[in-house]
Amino acid sequence: MPVDESVTVKGSPVRSLQRFIEANLSPAQRESVFSTLPAAWRDRLRGPILPTETVPVYVLNRLTEEAAKAKGESLEEFGRRAGHAAASDAIKGIYRFFALALTPGALLSKATQMWTSLYNRGELRVTSQTEHSAKLELTNMVMEPAACARMLGWIERMAELTGGTQIRVRHTKCSATGSPCCEWQLDWS
Repeated sequence: MPVDESVTVKGSPVRSLQRFIEANLSPAQRESVFSTLPAAWRDRLRGPILPTETVPVYVLNRLTEEAAKAKGESLEEFGRRAGHAAASDAIKGIYRFFALALTPGALLSKATQMWTSLYNRGELRVTSQTEHSAKLELTNMVMEPAACARMLGWIERMAELTGGTQIRVRHTKCSATGSPCCEWQLDWS
């Protein structure tokens, strides 16, 4: 599948993934990961990325895929753990107030704002919600499995950080496999 270099993400999620990889891979594993990246990004991602910089999402996905291989983990598990770490990083920064003051459902009502503040494409919205569940849908952007795994982990961790318990997130539709959108079903107590 050809990559779309015009779909970008701001530096904060990239920095989170860099920290996660630094903490979870050995120097030799990290070097093997960076050596597989497109030449234009190989050296750039070895150093710090500014929060205001933008990086093509496909590069973040390659970084996730290669790091999972180097670690010997499935892409789904590695991406989920990376998504958890990204949510934890976000709570230390710009979304701290949201996590401390909101329930999982109330936090999800902010999902659209959070998404558009980081990504230049796609529309994330809550399509249905009850007291203990919600369905999120991402349209107008074709995802890749690495991004879907990170997103699942991010949703799961954000729900935990807002006090949700018995959290279950399922990726019920995926644009990477031909669905017109990605969809996640979140249930909590």
